Amino acid sequence: MKRFFAAMAGFFLLLGILFLSIDSWCFADAFYKKEYAKLGTAESIGISEEDLGNATDALLDYLQGKREDLVTYADFESVGEREVFNEKEKLHMVDVRVLYLNARVLLLGLGGIGLVILVFLFIKNKKKALIPVLAGYMDANVILLAFAAAIGVFVLVDFDTFWTNFHHIFFTNDLWLLDPRTDVLINMVPGQFFFDLVFGIACSFLAVALLLYAAAAIARKRLIRSEG
Repeated sequence: MKRFFAAMAGFFLLLGILFLSIDSWCFADAFYKKEYAKLGTAESIGISEEDLGNATDALLDYLQGKREDLVTYADFESVGEREVFNEKEKLHMVDVRVLYLNARVLLLGLGGIGLVILVFLFIKNKKKALIPVLAGYMDANVILLAFAAAIGVFVLVDFDTFWTNFHHIFFTNDLWLLDPRTDVLINMVPGQFFFDLVFGIACSFLAVALLLYAAAAIARKRLIRSEG
């Protein structure tokens, strides 16, 4: 039973860590600057880097609930000053914000619950009794890492299909089908941008998860030796 609860808690904790990985990459200013420079984003859209930065700040603040609208302006080479995002883009970002804020509450909540359960199990159990607790955590880690690895292979082999399926799963409309000829958002964050983003999230999550797994495995091995 201890192993089961430890596995469940470990799974919850890893979901919380996954969200923290997503959050840290999605709102990392340095990542956006690097991608924009690599992809020549400001030039392709036809606005200054300053206006692109301001539009990005507005977008990220909106997603985090720090502002109530996406009304922001930029000076476009083709038409002069106008709003950056049109109505369709704004409606799609309403859906994205709801998804993000709900995921934050759910995954951080589960992560917190998992951490509390694991701390309780570690405090309550001593020495040999910790062996099944550590084993349970490792079980959850292996399952989630295997799932993440499978998703990772899918992403590397066919990112476009992965990204399309992601939108079909999490959105109930077609507002995410943006047109690069009329919609600025898809030019700010094209497919290559999201590939790099998903890759970064996956690498950071896997690094933390593997580190925790290694720590649990070492601790379990030492406990077994001490009891032997």
